[in-house]
Amino acid sequence: MLDDREYGAVTTRPRDHRHDPDYYDDEERYAHEYEPGEGRFKRGVRGFVHRYGWRAYALPVLVIVTVVALVSTTSPTHKSASPSSPAAGPPSTPGHASAPSGPATGSGTTELKSDQAGANSQNEALSSDALPDGRPYTVRGTGTFRTLPGTTPVVGSGPLHTYTIDVENGITGVDLNAFASLVDKVLDDPRSWTHGGLSLQRVDSGSADFHITLTSSMTVRSLCGYELRIETSCYAPDKGSRVVENVARWVRGDVAYIGDLNAYHQYMINHESGHALGHMHSHVCLSNGLAPVMMQQTIGLRSVSGKICESNPWPYPPGAKDAPGVEAPDTPQNYPRIPG
Repeated sequence: MLDDREYGAVTTRPRDHRHDPDYYDDEERYAHEYEPGEGRFKRGVRGFVHRYGWRAYALPVLVIVTVVALVSTTSPTHKSASPSSPAAGPPSTPGHASAPSGPATGSGTTELKSDQAGANSQNEALSSDALPDGRPYTVRGTGTFRTLPGTTPVVGSGPLHTYTIDVENGITGVDLNAFASLVDKVLDDPRSWTHGGLSLQRVDSGSADFHITLTSSMTVRSLCGYELRIETSCYAPDKGSRVVENVARWVRGDVAYIGDLNAYHQYMINHESGHALGHMHSHVCLSNGLAPVMMQQTIGLRSVSGKICESNPWPYPPGAKDAPGVEAPDTPQNYPRIPG
């Protein structure tokens, strides 16, 4: 008779192979592995597997996954470029710090550096006289002009001044519709000249008080002169009351407005139209530090006192209570380019 008494997980039975020839109890099944010799390791593994079942296989897998996770989290995400690798910069030399591999993190108490100019620095960071690099422009047109079609209602209140929008024949590479649209938009802006108690209206036929004209650079020289030897615009009252807008500046802009060509266009329109409306040049900053629109910002932003003004394209910018600013004729005292 079988003894079915259970002791833990092992059921003892008589060692009678006749009842179950395929069955061996644990001791008989592994009796050959308990013999001394080279099979000791094998016996230990088989016994471990028999005792713990599936957990015997899960444990080493868990150990491997844990080790991989620890290595992944403690390893750096990137390596610094070695001195011989192409990405590495030149070796450090005395007085020249190597470029950091990543952005530096500053504390909230880091002392800011002074921005005082050095002994050998220039009064202006960049020369505003130079024409910036950029797209090609028309150097020479035909010297004749045509009026672009289009009119506007009267804007502002006060004495009326009429204008046309013209272009020199032969100019290419400029969207003339966009040019005319921007002129109208700027002069209709409350920050422009109508803020000062006058009205403006665009016409395209009959007489007009002045003509805002996109002009090639060589024709500008014949209308405005070329004493300064730089690309400028001007108002030519004795040449048909033309507000002469230099296409070189319209295409390339100016260093004082680098990166903001639209703002420089606004300045060109307001400054030269200001001359047509009777305004002279300004030579001092406004009380809030802005340059008056009648300062020759194409040439520079330094005031007569030596202060550097901030570029500004509007006659009446917000916050400038003394706009449009003090105006005076150019003299050797307030304009160093005029010889004494």
